[in-house]
Amino acid sequence: MTDEVLSLRSVKQPLRALLYEKLVWKHLLGVGFKHRNRPDEAEIRTFSYHENGNIRMMLGVIGFLVIVEGIAIDFFVATKSTKLAILLGALHLMMLLYTVALIRAAKQRPILVTTNGLLVRTSLLYCCWIPVESIQALSGLEKEIERVSSPQVLWCALGDQPNVVIWLAKAEDAVLPFGLARRPTTLYLYVDQPTELVNDVSRLRA
Repeated sequence: MTDEVLSLRSVKQPLRALLYEKLVWKHLLGVGFKHRNRPDEAEIRTFSYHENGNIRMMLGVIGFLVIVEGIAIDFFVATKSTKLAILLGALHLMMLLYTVALIRAAKQRPILVTTNGLLVRTSLLYCCWIPVESIQALSGLEKEIERVSSPQVLWCALGDQPNVVIWLAKAEDAVLPFGLARRPTTLYLYVDQPTELVNDVSRLRA
C-alpha cells in the first residue's frame, strides 16, 4: 500500500520536512491530487474517524486560539518592534493554514483495510502501514484508558478516547508531522465504526 505521507520514509531529513510541507499545501489547496473519500479498488474498505469523533472540533478550537492569541500577541509586540510583529504574524498565519489543512485531510485520509493489511492514518499527523502478518492482536476498547507515553506506543486518537488497540508482532515504520519517524509496536486509534474495523481485520488474519 502506497501513501503520500508514508512514502516520505525513503527521504532523509531535512528534505523529508520540506516534502511534508508540500503535502500540507496540497491538502490545503487541493492541488495535484483528486479529492475523494474512497479509493478505486473494490477490495479496499474505508473507515472514517471524523464523523463521530472530535478531531475536527479539536483542530477548530486550536485554530481559533491561534487567531485570538496571535492577534493579541502581535498587537503587544507591535508596540515594541514592527518587524518582529510582522514576523510573528506570518508565523501565526502559517500555523492557522496548517490547522485548516489538517481539518481538510481528516476527511480526505480515512483508515484503509486492504487484503494485505491495514493503513492507519490520522489526517496528516500519523501514518503507518501494517501488514497482516505483523498484527499480533487487536481489540476494541469500551472503557477510557490513560494515555500511554512511550516511543513504542503511537496514540493516533486526537480529541477522542481510542476505541481500537492494535498490538504488533514487530515494530513498523510510522510517519509523524514534518516527516518525523517512529517505529511503534502498539497503536491506539479512534474510528467511527470500531466493531466493523476489528471484524474486518480479524477476518483477514484468519
